[in-house]
Amino acid sequence: MNNPMNIKAVLFDLDGTLLDTARDLGGAANRLLARDNQPLLSDDVIYQTASQGSLALIKAGYGVELTTEHYTRLRREFLENYTAHINEHTALFDGVNHLLDTLDKHNIVWGIVTNKPTLYTTQLLAHYPRLSNCAIVICGDTLDVAKPSPAPLLLAAQKINVSPVQIMYVGDARTDIEASKAANMKSVAANYGYIPANDPAQTWNSDHIIDRSSDLCHILAIAE
Repeated sequence: MNNPMNIKAVLFDLDGTLLDTARDLGGAANRLLARDNQPLLSDDVIYQTASQGSLALIKAGYGVELTTEHYTRLRREFLENYTAHINEHTALFDGVNHLLDTLDKHNIVWGIVTNKPTLYTTQLLAHYPRLSNCAIVICGDTLDVAKPSPAPLLLAAQKINVSPVQIMYVGDARTDIEASKAANMKSVAANYGYIPANDPAQTWNSDHIIDRSSDLCHILAIAE
């Protein structure tokens, strides 16, 4: 069967969907915590928080009682630390290469729409030529708004010249599903990503849920 859903493009979130970046993100937080003689974040906390960004990891480690000025300084230090160690433990999730090869085989355009700032996205993708060769990359600071706004997804659709109704968006956060629904795209929750224990993917009302990247081929009904 050849893509009976008539999906012409698939857009992906980056962290927690294509790349497993949690250990490097968590490492940036834990190096600051160790410096400040604070308890380190556990792997469970890191993996449940990573998709929510740097500030969420900082708050998970330092609590919510710090001043805005202190959080701002810690976030700057976090990002400096992350940049210095951005690809020490990061890797493609299992099956991603095969999935992308399959999409290419069936002439389905694919790209990346992430809330990660351009600076760090560009630095990270330099290590992954397979990803950097995608049709479009939209970052968290490409526009004045980021997900859950649908605007970045709609910009990607415009750039690749595919109607939103013929696009599937895959992400591992509730905000990804909210953005894709608002953009009138098919939504897929990547349940293998960084899912908070108190916000399971089954509650996001996505069109589909996948437990591994290869499941997307079955949803699209395209031969692997």
